[in-house]
Amino acid sequence: MIFVLGATGKVGRALVPALLDAGAAVRALTRDPAKARIDPRAEVVQGDLDTADLPALLDGADRVFVLTQGHSTERETAVAQAAAHAGVTHLVKLSTTGVYFGQTDPITRAHAEAEQAIREAGPAWTILRPGAFMDNRFAWLGSIRDENAVYVPEGDPASALVHVRDIAAVATLALTTSGHEGATYELTGGEALTTAQQVAILADAIGRPVEFVEEPETAARERMVRRFGWPAEAVDGFFALKRESAEREHVVFDTVERVLGRPPLTFAKWARENAAAFTYHYGG
Repeated sequence: MIFVLGATGKVGRALVPALLDAGAAVRALTRDPAKARIDPRAEVVQGDLDTADLPALLDGADRVFVLTQGHSTERETAVAQAAAHAGVTHLVKLSTTGVYFGQTDPITRAHAEAEQAIREAGPAWTILRPGAFMDNRFAWLGSIRDENAVYVPEGDPASALVHVRDIAAVATLALTTSGHEGATYELTGGEALTTAQQVAILADAIGRPVEFVEEPETAARERMVRRFGWPAEAVDGFFALKRESAEREHVVFDTVERVLGRPPLTFAKWARENAAAFTYHYGG
């Protein structure tokens, strides 16, 4: 049995069906099963890691995919220790490439500390360190739908965006096959694209031009608070991460192709898959 934390997140939504398709039995954790829309083939359990009975949740599981809300070191340490006591044999943790590059922003520090806790817990482990997700571009939905425009902070770097299905595919192999114990995998897409190039690719998939607008960081901060409702500390954490990763987001790792035996999925494919989501509202 594979116990999947973060089953309703970007990676979890792709991972659960991939594991099931590979023939694995899956237990998926969610706070609200009625809203979760988790693959019905999975065993869905309700729980919150801050209050849950971890031994009960882990009962019968031999492998665990570790991803917690807010990337909490405390939660992930608790999961790792409880997993060791429950007889879990393999932990697969989702981390970030920032750890590879030695970044010191709060998000990366939390991941680095949690990685260490996973390594020290006792079970075999595999660490996955993806870069920026293609799915992050869903943040452009509102402005494309309403204004047919994309707003980005000035100096937004080129990025080797990774498709969540590639992350899920590597996680599936790590959780269902041998040979990945003790491995740390940095995961990116196969090409680094500037933000302007990404907008052009998405515009082509949508079938109409989309305006590309660079704005000062102060304006970008205000937009995140106003449109997304992010708290100030989350916005600060985002920009701290961006500042530290800016010089490295373009770095392409060949891990996806080495592990999966095929090229990484492209941003153009992601744009075609999700074009319909960006076409509502705009009447121009």
